Amino acid sequence: METTFKALSAQQLDSLCRDPFNLVNHSPVTDQPLILLDLLDTEVLSRTHQMLEILPSLPCPVIAIAPSGSPTTLTNSVDVVVSSHKAAQPLIRNILDHPLAAMTLVQLLRHNEHSSLDDGLLAESLAYATLQASADFRNFLASRPPLPIPDSNPEPAVLLERQDDILHLTLNRPQQRNAYSTSMRDALFEGLALQAADSSISRTIIRGAGACFCTGGALEEFGLAGDVATAHAIRCSRHVGSLIAKLSSKIECHLHKACIGSGIELPAFAGHVVAKPGTFFHLPEITMGLIPGAGGTVSIVRRIGRQRTTYLALSAKRINTGTALEWGLIDAIV
Repeated sequence: METTFKALSAQQLDSLCRDPFNLVNHSPVTDQPLILLDLLDTEVLSRTHQMLEILPSLPCPVIAIAPSGSPTTLTNSVDVVVSSHKAAQPLIRNILDHPLAAMTLVQLLRHNEHSSLDDGLLAESLAYATLQASADFRNFLASRPPLPIPDSNPEPAVLLERQDDILHLTLNRPQQRNAYSTSMRDALFEGLALQAADSSISRTIIRGAGACFCTGGALEEFGLAGDVATAHAIRCSRHVGSLIAKLSSKIECHLHKACIGSGIELPAFAGHVVAKPGTFFHLPEITMGLIPGAGGTVSIVRRIGRQRTTYLALSAKRINTGTALEWGLIDAIV
């Protein structure tokens, strides 16, 4: 079902940018939480400097519908480019359903496109904490059915094995499809710390046990943080993505089947990422009123660029290994 939303021409956008009092009507707190720009049948204006200054500061996503393979200074300045009105529909629906998360996402990605690793991760954690306290996320928690308590697993959440000079780290919650729990985060951080501390380890290979690599954050732990500021402090002190990034030349990730949320955000920091045929990649956080929170607004942007990251996160659509390889999200299919 198509969502009706008025698209603006380049000329209409130019007029809008001349009147800042009209621009304030485009935000999550109005009935215009996005700007849809139709450039399919419109010749892009030569006078775009004012738009180029204004668009990156708007508190809402800006989507351009433009012919494929025809980047311009204007299309490069928007948040995401799609090839048709139909292709824009999943993004529009998610923005209308979760306007605050959508605004926060595009603002963060605009910031992180030009930020250092540490600055980007700090900004992401603060933005994530903000949304954890939002009514939208609380509504998601309240509306989901009760989740079964996972069976206790007597084995470690991450298996460590050294073979000669190679360290193998295996995500080891196969019954939970390797959902990224706090215990897994802590064990993975400690395993990576061995690589950082021991110069005799030439590289570390990370893989997942069982049916898939990782289905993202453990849903049974969502909403357990009673204090989002404390949760922010924990993310900053034990950030697995930051450690992978700083060791990236020595880190390989071997992926298979589902790579959801943190299941691709963390591998994207690695120096070399391979995936088996049939692997898929998915950022569903917008549907919960959240944004990627395991470092993906830094790692994925660095691999595939801001606009493709925005598309993945706003559309919540899966991509396959072929697309991931073409975009640079992975380095090989094996």
